[in-house]
Amino acid sequence: MHTRWLIRGVMVVGLLGIAVGRSAAAPVPITNPGFEADFAADNTFPLLTPTGWSPYDPGGILNGGGNSIGVLNPTSSTFFPAGAPEGSNVALIFLSNTIGGPPAGIRQTLGTPLSAGTIYTLSMDVGNIASGIGAPPFDQFGFFDLDGFPGYRVELRAGGALVAEDDDTLRPAEGTFERTRIRAVVGATHPGLDQPLEIRLINLNREDTPADPGIEVDFDDLRLDATPIDAAAGSAFVACLGGPGQPPTCPADQAFIFDFDQDGDVDLADYAAMTAVE
Repeated sequence: MHTRWLIRGVMVVGLLGIAVGRSAAAPVPITNPGFEADFAADNTFPLLTPTGWSPYDPGGILNGGGNSIGVLNPTSSTFFPAGAPEGSNVALIFLSNTIGGPPAGIRQTLGTPLSAGTIYTLSMDVGNIASGIGAPPFDQFGFFDLDGFPGYRVELRAGGALVAEDDDTLRPAEGTFERTRIRAVVGATHPGLDQPLEIRLINLNREDTPADPGIEVDFDDLRLDATPIDAAAGSAFVACLGGPGQPPTCPADQAFIFDFDQDGDVDLADYAAMTAVE
């Protein structure tokens, strides 16, 4: 398994007047975040709606056959030779009937509302499945040519309003996963405040090439953390300051929080980027 961490600051809303120290991160509960709740034998791929999740199908293309969602246990398969990043199963979104058509995927509304003064960090593994054939009785479907990659999008929403997203920035090698991490810094205002958080995992259904259209995207090991912004701890930002072109002097996890302009440094330009947002 190949793992790469990508950090994306997607949305910084309503931070004016709020200091940017931080308290400890707290995990936000996700039902079935590793897709282990539904049994799948080694090298099989039951087509079903994963427990705790719902279909995301704005174009009405999911049909339980050539356009399907489900789980895959890649153990002892060529699909992902290193297996699942966590546990045995991964989520699959397989779209072969309408390549180039509407996107589809899965979604989950959480029991936690979007809160003001909070930094949200959502991470997961994104997989580019390799070609292969399933174990009996799934071998009856024959060999799947799954070369290529149809693109993906991961969204964190609240009440329908976008909080953060990764819109197809990774390109994992065939048969591997890469890990993505997206961030949203929510200040005093946001259109989704106090609305339930929602996660969407989407296959963009783009044709990679005519010979290798892509077809499937897989996901695993979701984690969502919420870190309150502590108005009494603004000195933490000052403690992280580095000079222009210099690395930050704070721990790496705080550097991630405070690097608002995403240039690898924590400096006064980050303070300007932060306070410029109304």
